[in-house]
Amino acid sequence: MSRIHVIGAGMAGLACALRAALAGAPVALYEAAGHAGGRCRSFRDKSIGRVVDNGSHLLLGAYRSTLAFLDDIGARERITEIAPAAFPFVDLKTGERWIVRPEGGRLPLWLLDARRRIPGTRLTDYLGVLSLARAGAADTVAARVASRRVLFERFWQPLTRAALNTDATEASARLLWNVVAETFMKGEAACRPMLFLHGLSAALVDPAIRTLQRSGGEVRFLARLRGIEWRADRVTGLQFAEGLMRIGTDDVVVLAVPPDAAAELWPAVPVPSESRAIVNVHFRVDEPVELPWRSPFVGLIGADSEWIFAREGVLSVTISAADRFIETPSHELAGHLWGEVAHVLGRTTGRLPPWRIIKEKRATFAQTPAEATRRPAAATTVPNLFLAGDWTDTGLPATIEGAIRSGFAAASLALDRAARALALRRTAG
Repeated sequence: MSRIHVIGAGMAGLACALRAALAGAPVALYEAAGHAGGRCRSFRDKSIGRVVDNGSHLLLGAYRSTLAFLDDIGARERITEIAPAAFPFVDLKTGERWIVRPEGGRLPLWLLDARRRIPGTRLTDYLGVLSLARAGAADTVAARVASRRVLFERFWQPLTRAALNTDATEASARLLWNVVAETFMKGEAACRPMLFLHGLSAALVDPAIRTLQRSGGEVRFLARLRGIEWRADRVTGLQFAEGLMRIGTDDVVVLAVPPDAAAELWPAVPVPSESRAIVNVHFRVDEPVELPWRSPFVGLIGADSEWIFAREGVLSVTISAADRFIETPSHELAGHLWGEVAHVLGRTTGRLPPWRIIKEKRATFAQTPAEATRRPAAATTVPNLFLAGDWTDTGLPATIEGAIRSGFAAASLALDRAARALALRRTAG
């Protein structure tokens, strides 16, 4: 029977391997690191003595693939849903505080109530969503909606940076519209925030590995793919440190690695070439603290900090499109951001608590109109080779949901290829 070889155990590779194994296919998953999850994982940090995520993530109710993945691994209860949907914000410059509360179904009738709109905005400002829906392939978010300045600064810009990890002045309007169309345009339930209050690994990674192994999948860590052997029109071998591993005539390979690694292994593949950074800062708090409205997260306007998440004795700050902070000394950045956190908490800055900064220089590809055109499809010109990753052409930004959807798509293609190969053999036999 055809074997499916999945290279890379990030969320895309995990989703692909798991779906294929649950369908009954022999699966081998190879990961260069000593752990799975890629950029989506947890670890215990010695400097603050807490388990932290390498980046804070927030799901939305519309993320059907991620929810299906959680169901596959029996981990739906490991996320916390905020229902009804609520997105709290604090403006550090003006002191204003508000909550965005989408309500009802597809028609956003809640916007008719001035008390429910974002402060300083008019009903007509929200018509910018129609302009976003008509965006062309070369349009940026700012080009479509920046004329509504207050709404741009308090909604469109924060949403764009959070969803696309790219500033609205250069981010793809079409990509953002795809997010809006799946969430805010489908009603309250599609917008519900879902958080990993016990960590990414506990919810997404560890249960996935266990489920994959129980389903017969083989998992190999510290197995870096160094090269691919080709013959005629198919992949025939995988080169690892210990030597060349031949793959069967009917076997399938899925490359679920970052774009730069994919291009190194297979130079013919088109990949996005620019990236954007994300900075996360984790502060240990030994006394109970509460964010505004006792929410587990809050968005910040008029600050360098963009989101604060509260979880199990840790306050985590996230800054997207954070290239400007990559060279800032970590102690200086931690002190500055703690000042903003203290402001939100309504306290004096005081002594800087134990902290850990994680700077992901290549957190995602730059989700600009130009780079979006470089995203390849899951299917390739090589019949037994497929691609997966949040950087492939999923129609969504580079998010957990995009990664998992790409993994599911690659698994479907790989299973179909394997089934056709089996049918041909039976016919020939």
